[in-house]
Amino acid sequence: MASQLIASQGRVKELRVVELKSKHGPPSDQIDVEVVFRLAQTGTQSYRFQLRDDANRAARQGMLDLLRDAFNHNWTVTTDFEIAPNKQNGVSIRVWLTK
Repeated sequence: MASQLIASQGRVKELRVVELKSKHGPPSDQIDVEVVFRLAQTGTQSYRFQLRDDANRAARQGMLDLLRDAFNHNWTVTTDFEIAPNKQNGVSIRVWLTK
């Protein structure tokens, strides 16, 4: 079954940046990413994205910057993410802030 595009909203309760090629998550739900975040309102679900030196670098650096600001100021974040059925961990493709 194909991944779904879903939106989640909440306050950032965890923000991690890990080394390149550091897979995150259990073996059955693992994604090769550098940025991992969780929202207070979505329980154990986490959202992730790569921060590679490629054509998407500027957008993804911007996403990380927004997440850092949201974490520091307790702002609300919304993310669109792709997630496979029966998984807890999705790949974020957009992040934005609201007051």
